[in-house]
Amino acid sequence: MLVCGAAGFVGRAVTRTLASSGHEVVVALRHARDVPGATQTVEAGDLSAPSHILGNAMRSVHAVVHAAGLAHRHGVNPADLSRANVQAASRVAEAAVARGVPHLVLVSSAAVYGKSRDTLFSEASEPSPDDDYARSKLAGEGAVRSIVAGSRTRLTIVRPCAVLGPGCAGNIPRLVRLIGSSVPLPFGSIDNRRSFIAVDDVAKLIEVIISHPSSPETLIAAHPSPISTADLIRALARGLGRRRILLPVPTGILSLAASAAGQAELWKSFSGSFQADVALAGSALGFSASIPIPTILELTAANSRYTDTTT
Repeated sequence: MLVCGAAGFVGRAVTRTLASSGHEVVVALRHARDVPGATQTVEAGDLSAPSHILGNAMRSVHAVVHAAGLAHRHGVNPADLSRANVQAASRVAEAAVARGVPHLVLVSSAAVYGKSRDTLFSEASEPSPDDDYARSKLAGEGAVRSIVAGSRTRLTIVRPCAVLGPGCAGNIPRLVRLIGSSVPLPFGSIDNRRSFIAVDDVAKLIEVIISHPSSPETLIAAHPSPISTADLIRALARGLGRRRILLPVPTGILSLAASAAGQAELWKSFSGSFQADVALAGSALGFSASIPIPTILELTAANSRYTDTTT
């Protein structure tokens, strides 16, 4: 088993889960470091650059998990996103095909469906990426599909919804800091439904995919029970041990304020609904994410590095 990006948030969990299930895990990293669960470490350098190192590391492995990439951050150059999320994924796929690796698992993102949707979405839904990050992830999927087509390598693309757990990035750490401050929280009127998943459940799904004799080409990874933004904030507050009252400010006013501040896209992902249909993972693989979202949110906040400096 080879895991690319094993030093990252998802990659670490995948390596740990595969090792605990009895797999020997080789990890490919830009720079060598200790990764819990790894039986061998390969210093592969920049995955987007041509190299024989990656192909050599794939000798005798029966599956490759590509969990490397540039995460969703503000202000990232689209060229850097393309290099990390398209070119690097393509290099890994080319090496896997050249070595005849039986199975390639590409970790993509449910962001390819957009930031919010009025209706339930599934693997059959048309992607509608609305920022450079999501477009780069969708382009990476397309490039890998083209490379793998007609080869002996089977491809499974996993599209996780927002991944939670101690150390996660994105909006959750920002919310933790906001909840820990004395700033009023005017979010009591938000009544939406958004899908999330714990990082250990993503890793478990990938382990099930690898162990299963067949799997759909594309799978959404999400907990079957969505959560509202208001309840998400309450769970984070419990994890911080703080009691915060959410003021019922009308969402229309908040939307106007966000637009005036140049944060309309952030507001869309914060207040809109984004609910995934996870039936396919259950029917095809018998898998269902088991870690409750409020539980992982509380754990994430409790293990955050936030320190209350107010008096």
